[in-house]
Amino acid sequence: MAAFSSRQWIAISVSVIVFASLFFVNRKAPPPEKADEFLPVLEQAKKDVPADQQNAINNMANSLTDAHGSDERIQILKRIITKYDSLGAVIPGTYYTEKLAEIRNSADLWYKAAERYYNASEAANQQTRGILILRASQCYANSYKIDSTNLDTRVGMGKCLVEGSSSPMQGIAMINAVIKKDSNNLNAQLALGELSVQSGQLPKAIYRFRRVLQIDSAYIDGYLYLADVYQKSGNKEDAIGCLKKYSTFVTDKKIVGEINTEIEKIKNDTITNK
Repeated sequence: MAAFSSRQWIAISVSVIVFASLFFVNRKAPPPEKADEFLPVLEQAKKDVPADQQNAINNMANSLTDAHGSDERIQILKRIITKYDSLGAVIPGTYYTEKLAEIRNSADLWYKAAERYYNASEAANQQTRGILILRASQCYANSYKIDSTNLDTRVGMGKCLVEGSSSPMQGIAMINAVIKKDSNNLNAQLALGELSVQSGQLPKAIYRFRRVLQIDSAYIDGYLYLADVYQKSGNKEDAIGCLKKYSTFVTDKKIVGEINTEIEKIKNDTITNK
């Protein structure tokens, strides 16, 4: 669940609604028993990087041991993160973001690392998802120790409790507590909307996603959430309306074309079912 990474939605590749549906399926994963289960995941992710690029990154990583002081280490880590991110290697880039947080020990950096782990978990298989959720939970906790006033950190901790299946009710209570403190917290409303979809409470999900757009009309991914829920509810007209609204904000012609294709599928499905 995440304030989606303005995150996956922008990278629609096949179908807006299909992608949205996949997001809500099989999200639960038990937390791994050992934190070191992350290491094989990290190494595999590194192997997916082209060999010539990995050699350059390894040289930078090796230079960390010879770095003089934290400032030099920070600059090297930033270069490594930028390189991995440019290659779309999310997990290694996130790992080094965590390393950067360890040096600076700032609430913002721990939160950033946590969000990156959580976002990466959304696209992972079930086993890897549990490992990344645990990693995210640890980073959220480190951020919370430094700044317990950040409501988004509390939302993140709550989401991890729900997704990790360790204490789902405690996680939901934590997110609800954020809503009681600040009903305009976008991440909390979004998280509760996603949970409503998972539990089949579609009217509640619609309410939450509409609140998201009331809070921040520029959060255009909200229209995709709504389109998915409306279609699940059998409300084809409003689903199409949300997709059309989303497309007005999009400049990528490929994405606009995919949205239009999905709209036509919904229209044809409606005609077929009459």
